[in-house]
Amino acid sequence: MSHSPWATKLLFSSAITQGAIYVIRPMITYRALELHASPTIIGFIAAVYALFPVLLALTFGKLVGQIGEGRFVILGTFFIGISAALLLSAHSLALLAIAAALSGLAHLACMVGGQTMVALKSPPNEYEEHFGRYTFSASFGQMVGPILATVVAGSTGVIPKSTSAAFTLALVMAVLALAPVISWRNEAPTVRGRKDESGALRAAGSLLKKPGMFAAIFTSLAISSTGDILVVFLPLYGNEHEFSSLSIGIIISIRAATSMASRYFLGRLSARFTARQLLTTSNSVSIVMCIAMAFAPNPWVLGAIVFIAGFSLGVGQPLTMTLISQLSAPDERALAVSTRLTGNRLGQFAIPAVAGLVASSAGTSAVFVGLAILVSTTFLPRR
Repeated sequence: MSHSPWATKLLFSSAITQGAIYVIRPMITYRALELHASPTIIGFIAAVYALFPVLLALTFGKLVGQIGEGRFVILGTFFIGISAALLLSAHSLALLAIAAALSGLAHLACMVGGQTMVALKSPPNEYEEHFGRYTFSASFGQMVGPILATVVAGSTGVIPKSTSAAFTLALVMAVLALAPVISWRNEAPTVRGRKDESGALRAAGSLLKKPGMFAAIFTSLAISSTGDILVVFLPLYGNEHEFSSLSIGIIISIRAATSMASRYFLGRLSARFTARQLLTTSNSVSIVMCIAMAFAPNPWVLGAIVFIAGFSLGVGQPLTMTLISQLSAPDERALAVSTRLTGNRLGQFAIPAVAGLVASSAGTSAVFVGLAILVSTTFLPRR
């Protein structure tokens, strides 16, 4: 994959766009704290990030098969930059929520385009390796982004000195991410998507009836929602326990770094173990680590726990991408990718809102226990 020109461009752009998003997400929480937002409001803003992707992901899946996956990557990257510019002037909670929603929609467009490109241009017998490298590049951005954000933003202890400086960094990163992919603006779709007059929702419903498809998408939902909650609520946990913003930024980066390591070695792991064995083991470890996070007394212990959790959570996403690609026909893959992302965003919309209510009443530690329960539901039998 890495020797193909399209792959090199995609991996480079994906790393930078993910870095930009992971500059934006934690800093949205800190900007909300600057604006005296309660945990409930912070959970609501995190939910708004996923609201429009929930509504539009299936439509994106049908559109990418007509417009082209490369153009989707370009549009998503462009609007990540626009959302960063809006965040610079977001001095009210309402504008902060609007900018968060736009960044979520832009991020979705990047992922629909990128994942569809990998699904269509990779040989089926190399899906694990290729999706592993694609998600590896994303994890690299997720690792570097929070560190760069905290360094650029500075720290007054618990709260950064300047969230605006971090949002400016995200804007610059979005511009850089456009450079390698802008040449795709005139490219046609790799495989033109199936035109289904029954509509995206009904087409997705038919797709979910395929054996194993619903289970793979639900597992993806649980894993992605858990990772998303950690990015949003680790800063709040740090604020409650008076951990510095720099230490929380490093811990978020540690999660991404170990996820990156697991994805780098996924090809070798897949050669030794089945996808079911890998998912069962990694999800079991994630459950234990989420419970342990609730009782972390200091940043050192929390960092060690997140180190392990990052590795276990990192395995699940590329494996579910592989399973979904294998279960769908070539002209269904754009829709299959977007159906999976709809599930992810549905979880990322509903669960942060619930988590915010839980954190308001029982503290952020209870949120981590709730995440353990969520991941444990992936073991329930499904067709």
